[in-house]
Amino acid sequence: MNKCMHRSIVVKTSSIYFKLFFYTFPEITCVDSKTDLISFYIWQVKQEMASTQMTAEDILDESIEQAKSSVQSQELLNQAKDVVIANERIDKHGAATWPPLPGVLPQITLIGGVLTNKANGALSVMDEHKYAGHIVSVYPNPLQIAGRFALSALTTKGVKAAVVYSGKNKYDVKCGWLLAFADTKHAGRKIYAECGPKEKFNKIDWAHVERKLNSAGTVAKAYDVATGTALYARIVGSDDGAVGTSAAGAVFHG
Repeated sequence: MNKCMHRSIVVKTSSIYFKLFFYTFPEITCVDSKTDLISFYIWQVKQEMASTQMTAEDILDESIEQAKSSVQSQELLNQAKDVVIANERIDKHGAATWPPLPGVLPQITLIGGVLTNKANGALSVMDEHKYAGHIVSVYPNPLQIAGRFALSALTTKGVKAAVVYSGKNKYDVKCGWLLAFADTKHAGRKIYAECGPKEKFNKIDWAHVERKLNSAGTVAKAYDVATGTALYARIVGSDDGAVGTSAAGAVFHG
């Protein structure tokens, strides 16, 4: 058989690397060495990711500052308290069984986040999971350019949650991005990220994600060479005062 294969055959029968290679270089219609093409494509994606990371760090800095301003706003703090009071059945005036001292509200933990979309088009919430805490502001859906979310909880219980977005990368391949975050007494502030083909997130093992999150740090960087996707995230915070606040930022690339 002739080594020069028709482009449509390669696209249908080869790995995702070849699918993306032919999207990237449509003028090439035959292949002599699959290994060479895969190596070249991986090199190209790594170069793009290195450039992307530099851009993402700047965007993350800005996102974190926006999230900090958000969690310090009195309006969001009041909303966070009201959500905890309603869900934990606390008397707003301190007359219930919790907190122990009448008239004193318990300490509350608040996480506010800013998400930035640098993928190919809008992203949609594919799945979400809440280990601990209560939703104050829902995840932006769809995530067009940027959006905010917030969760709160009693500090004794903490906040721990995850969200999965789906969309298409620049090669028109369906992809997924998973972001998990926490601020708990036991684990502290944590953030974790994954990305890749959409089917990777069809059936998520949330217990596995939680284990990954518990062992994560305050900075997350996820890459997937096959799809050219990336997810950069960071969480910072303060435990001063009656409300412990955390600001989270994430940048979705594809």
